[in-house]
Amino acid sequence: MAALRVAIAGAGGIGRHHAKWHAQTGSDVVAVLGRRAEILPDTTRQLRDLFGFQGRGYTDFDELLTREQPDIVDICTPNETHFELARRALDAGCHVLCEKPLVWASSETVTLTQARAIREQANARGLHLGMCSQYAASLAQFGKVCSSAEPSTCTSFESEMETLARGQRRDAESIWVDMGPHPLSLILSIWPTARLVEGTVQAEFAQGTAAASFTVESEGHRCNCRVAVRDRDEGPLTRRFSFGGDSVDLGGRSDDDGVYRSAMARAGVDDLGDDFMFLLIEQFTRVVLGDEPSPLVSSSVAVRNLEFQTKILAAT
Repeated sequence: MAALRVAIAGAGGIGRHHAKWHAQTGSDVVAVLGRRAEILPDTTRQLRDLFGFQGRGYTDFDELLTREQPDIVDICTPNETHFELARRALDAGCHVLCEKPLVWASSETVTLTQARAIREQANARGLHLGMCSQYAASLAQFGKVCSSAEPSTCTSFESEMETLARGQRRDAESIWVDMGPHPLSLILSIWPTARLVEGTVQAEFAQGTAAASFTVESEGHRCNCRVAVRDRDEGPLTRRFSFGGDSVDLGGRSDDDGVYRSAMARAGVDDLGDDFMFLLIEQFTRVVLGDEPSPLVSSSVAVRNLEFQTKILAAT
């Protein structure tokens, strides 16, 4: 079978790593989309050094779609561009993998309208639309480290995730838009049809931290959730989650062969596994090839994630 053709929209920052992970799955990264023609040569050089990229750089998305005809478009551009790029890629017949959040617009109404529109567009075209929230790929390793835990029966969930501010002073709302999808994706990986229980949402956004508590319900089962995301000026960063009191700390480091791995620690036990984003991208590749039915974070779950995210934001 021929390798899937992949185009990366936004190959700076996290996009270059997406490109590398697609190449590691055996796909052919045929193109990258950048904003400025003058920096594209440097971007493509970096990608050549990183994994041997042999594709072309574009600043015109429609030209890229017409000339390269990718099977997958992976969107790593700023949040406000996600909707338009996804819409055009789906219209061109491409499967779409999009960084979190799936879309983000000027209001809750517009955000949810856009998200539902591209979900329906993908469904109507028979195309796959997935969201990159990589912690959804951590649950298999969680089951290995916490072998006695059964998250679906738990009545409590907690998560705390920090990221480096890198010299930027973001308000709590911006941090929530960026980081909020991660803990929500863990909840929705266990209960994909969960809804927020009315009247249970409490949120406090202040001083670089977005924190919320709420209850979710799925098929009669309820789980009380507490999540917090924040910026830190320096490390080490705290990233942990727990179901029913079984808590793990998350990190990453290179193994003895120099391959970057996820690290999950509990009670002094440190377990190395494949990088969570690589696992998510690899699984999306299998979905497009027809070997699995649905992305780890499908368009329906991504829309539900946004519904949670916007309702929690509205409670501040």
